[in-house]
Amino acid sequence: MSLMPNVSIHPEGTKAEPQGGLGIQASNLGQDRVTAPLAFFLAFVLCVAYMLSYLKKGWLPEDDGVLAQVAFRVLHLQLPHRDFVETYTGGLSCLNALAFWMFGVNLAALRAMMFIFFLAWLPAVFYVASRFLSAIPAAAVMVLATVWGVPNYPTPMPSWYNLFFTIFGAAATLRYLETEHRRWLFLAGLCGGLSILVKITGLYYVPAVLIFLIFREQILNGSTAEQRSRSGYVYRIFSVAGLLAFLVMILLLLRHRFDDRELVQFFLPAAAPVGLLIWRELHQRNTAGDGHRFASLFGMVTPFVIGLAIPISFFFSPYVMSGTLDVLIHGVFGQGMVRAQALGFLVRPEHAQYLYIAFPLVALIAVGAFWKRDLGPLFAAPVASAGVLLLLAAFRSAAVAQVIWLSAALSTPVLVILGVALVMLRPSFADDLPPQRQQQVVLMLALVAVCSLVQFPFSAKIYFCYFAPLLVLAVVAVSKTTKRFGNPHVLACLLVFYALFAVTRVAPSVIYENRGFRVAPILKTLNLPRAGALRVTYPQMYEAAIRSVLEHAGTGPVLATPECPEVYFLSGLNNPANNDGALSADDMMRAIQDNDDMKVVVINDSSVFSQSTITSELILAVSTRFPQRVRIGKYWVFWR
Repeated sequence: MSLMPNVSIHPEGTKAEPQGGLGIQASNLGQDRVTAPLAFFLAFVLCVAYMLSYLKKGWLPEDDGVLAQVAFRVLHLQLPHRDFVETYTGGLSCLNALAFWMFGVNLAALRAMMFIFFLAWLPAVFYVASRFLSAIPAAAVMVLATVWGVPNYPTPMPSWYNLFFTIFGAAATLRYLETEHRRWLFLAGLCGGLSILVKITGLYYVPAVLIFLIFREQILNGSTAEQRSRSGYVYRIFSVAGLLAFLVMILLLLRHRFDDRELVQFFLPAAAPVGLLIWRELHQRNTAGDGHRFASLFGMVTPFVIGLAIPISFFFSPYVMSGTLDVLIHGVFGQGMVRAQALGFLVRPEHAQYLYIAFPLVALIAVGAFWKRDLGPLFAAPVASAGVLLLLAAFRSAAVAQVIWLSAALSTPVLVILGVALVMLRPSFADDLPPQRQQQVVLMLALVAVCSLVQFPFSAKIYFCYFAPLLVLAVVAVSKTTKRFGNPHVLACLLVFYALFAVTRVAPSVIYENRGFRVAPILKTLNLPRAGALRVTYPQMYEAAIRSVLEHAGTGPVLATPECPEVYFLSGLNNPANNDGALSADDMMRAIQDNDDMKVVVINDSSVFSQSTITSELILAVSTRFPQRVRIGKYWVFWR
């Protein structure tokens, strides 16, 4: 992918204006070829330095622990879902096993692998942004996307890889728009398949791209008033029915907890681009009949689906050969959905009544992008001053920080509806909406609308960060429906304000612990051989617990539950059960009875999700068989 602006070709065959630019002209392309690499390089270095400063800081032991423990199982040739309980699809466990093989068996190895993907992700973000902006603003957007992304929780969670592959796929799809070479659609499908193998929520990427392809077919076969219109009722029925079926699937996904919160934050954003497509399908004139329209659509869908299917088929092959494909499917869609639905009772989105908090942000974006009357730097001065005051207040008050956070976190439905309205109505101030730009905007809107479902059913703050960089790029796309920004100083102030807020208030607040905006905890190096020199809170507790386990367990197995897989990995001792997360009371007693050589049991009495599995009857039974015990922080270590 070239990082340089280039001249694209519209579907109709007419030349588009050079991609990227605050109104960049062809005569400036030579200059931009000089500034683009320099702007990218400087921003790239800044992003890498910022990421490295957080790469080994912080953890959630249940997350780092389970990622490492299941990867260690795969390294020893166990198969996810068949041989042990896998939390996700299983592809990430295979990648993390490769990380252990490359970098050594420690927690830092997994972060090193994620860092490699992060390095590849940065050019993709810049590429997507440069389809709408010139080099320097695109580089600034890359920085903003970074500070709202991975550094806020550097554990190599599968949702980060979903984000990486979504941006890779967006870049490939935008490249297809410019070249019309279908190999880019194949690559976009490949990204989707790999994302699904990491975590099943990668599926959200697929309908988003299909929405874009349906819209592109409408653009390709739409007619002007002077052209003869042909009826295509079979395709029209097929298209509308498929789009409505997608909305029904969204409703079925949300049905277990659906009120104004899920309606506004999840359903409306997904329904907006679908509504646009249905409206166009029912109102636009077409130059092609049913056969040509089907051929046009499936000509684009086919390479995408082939790319999607190849990695999934490869991953399925060992299950097919061992006759355990049903186990994989049940593990991903059965047990996985049960675990996901249980999380929804903990954190849900804000009620619709708080949506007004996002209006000032969207209004300022609209003023900066569309207000044709140039207000000049004098108007940006009070905006910047207000931003400084808000940042200062955010340091003193967690409530102010929460309001600033919500202004971004609640903006998705407002932004998507605004973008869809611009494409549908094409008002005079949106004067840069030729077919090429419309397709670019619809792609980004569809991706951010559908992929925002990553926040369902567990809408903790860090889950917003899992797709926030995509939201940043969607804001850029919507803003660039005009040829030249009306008040770029306002947009620059917003970019700097939200970047500083992320750097100074979001990242230091360890939002992944879901305790709001609080004082940053003290981090110290975890001095255990497999810890990889991570800096964590209360390292002495983990060091003491592991020393106690090793002292009393010898080389035998150890049972640790609920949700303390870090005990297995950091101690290097085997788990006699096939579940490294939370065991039921019955499964735990069965494991104890079946393993006479087991001398140690560890109970975590601070489990967030599975505390109900620890009953008084279970504690009594464990105490009877393992009479000696010691309390070390959140752990009870029992031994005999």
